[in-house]
Amino acid sequence: MRTKDVRVGETYRCEVPFALPYRRYRPETMGDSWWPLSWLRGTYFPLSVVDVDTAARTAHGLVMRASTRVTVELTEDQAQEAGLPPGGGYRVSGMLLDGEGEPVELPRIGTLTVPLRWLHPVDTPVSTSHHDASVRQIP
Repeated sequence: MRTKDVRVGETYRCEVPFALPYRRYRPETMGDSWWPLSWLRGTYFPLSVVDVDTAARTAHGLVMRASTRVTVELTEDQAQEAGLPPGGGYRVSGMLLDGEGEPVELPRIGTLTVPLRWLHPVDTPVSTSHHDASVRQIP
């Protein structure tokens, strides 16, 4: 999309190209998004724009995905009951399961910076070469 067409607060379909030439999509421009975007080549996903950098022609946006992974901080009482030394700031990480042992998915919000040219109105047809990134659960 063109810079003047992208609006903060709107959601667009982001289509990541199959090739990400280093000279065009440098980490200096893409920031921390460069690595996760390399895993998203050839996919599309909804991106809610929160900021537009007109000089770099990029959009910073929010991506919602689902995850079964959780991290819980233990209270001092819980750490003591588990036999852990006090003052450790302990956390437990793992997969959240329901009563039958099935994974439970929780929503997660991530941020990405993408070139404006990758954004498309959500009501336009998806490129036939791209597939839905929500299947990969990477963003």
